[in-house]
Amino acid sequence: MATFDEEKICKALPYAHIEVHSQIHSTNDRAIELIRQTALNSPAVIIAESQTKGRGQRNRKWWSGAGSLTFSYVTSIPEKQTETQPIAPPGLISLASALAVSNALRSIEPTQKFEIKWPNDVMLDQSKIAGILVESVPADTNRFMVIGIGANINNSNMPALHDMDDRRASQEKTTATSLVQVSGKSASLSETLIKILIELKKQITIAIDSPQEIVDRFNQVLMWRERAILVNFPSGATLTGTCLGITSDGGLRVKTKDQVEIIHSGSLQKIDEAG
Repeated sequence: MATFDEEKICKALPYAHIEVHSQIHSTNDRAIELIRQTALNSPAVIIAESQTKGRGQRNRKWWSGAGSLTFSYVTSIPEKQTETQPIAPPGLISLASALAVSNALRSIEPTQKFEIKWPNDVMLDQSKIAGILVESVPADTNRFMVIGIGANINNSNMPALHDMDDRRASQEKTTATSLVQVSGKSASLSETLIKILIELKKQITIAIDSPQEIVDRFNQVLMWRERAILVNFPSGATLTGTCLGITSDGGLRVKTKDQVEIIHSGSLQKIDEAG
């Protein structure tokens, strides 16, 4: 029995280019290849039952086991600003994508508390349940956004994140979880995918047409808002302060002793997890 119901997915997205792979290096890499080598008309969806070289934020490997949902969604946004429509910052598309995944999973398990750890890790009860990698690919008149999503749906016995990727700093104590671990029942991967895709289209449209609405919605589910945090930058530098919320371009406002800093890259920890 196939893992994905391709006919049902095609009916839900009748005008999309859809590929289902039993195994692939990376759905994002395949999506970028399509954009560069074909006259791709977005949207497109690249689905994998298994990835051998999945990528996450900051060049981390993306671990995916049996029962996980791994795919890339390709859409395009205007490259040029008009009088009525500004260009949506890529950071805002990333936030909108995280909101879409969170909303879709909440529709399956409405009693659970889903939050988003900036910039786009979807969390459930302080454990990671989904990760997102957004990559921007310029074209002639539009810019393609490749949104790679890995969501733990029917996985069981999830490892700690530092066991999933040896690039993680040892002090990061975040664990991973899945819907089946929390609910005790399996969910249809095809139906979950469709729910996420519908939400992606909706939230990205809002990000383009009403960006402040995305900022407001994201702030409502932002993990550790008004809490003390430690920011670890890719350079190895750190910053300690209070998480205030999101800026209009998707940055994070952090209040330090001296001022409010705006950061656009880095990983977060609660201050009591910093050791």
